[in-house]
Amino acid sequence: MEFFVRVPLNKPSTVEVRYDCACGCKPRARFERGSSQAGFEHCCCGRVHFVGDEAVPQLEVYLRDRRTSGKDSRSYALSQYQVTAPWGPVPVAFGTPDQLNVH
Repeated sequence: MEFFVRVPLNKPSTVEVRYDCACGCKPRARFERGSSQAGFEHCCCGRVHFVGDEAVPQLEVYLRDRRTSGKDSRSYALSQYQVTAPWGPVPVAFGTPDQLNVH
């Protein structure tokens, strides 16, 4: 998985992490340095990524809540990555469903 990292103009403590999804979308998530809240985006095909210090546990809670509420009954394979921000490494959690949505 290749992620693209950029720092938005005039926001030196924020990173935007994006990837080119196989469905054609370009999901992106922002994370602000020092925040306890991971940024995330759920792609139309079902893939989802979280960016931030708490990316993995927040992705797990997000998927569990969606399953519990009946919004998403699929199983997800979870992967962990790391990208480099100007201040150092930032965790990325990535979930791929066992059945993708048709784009």
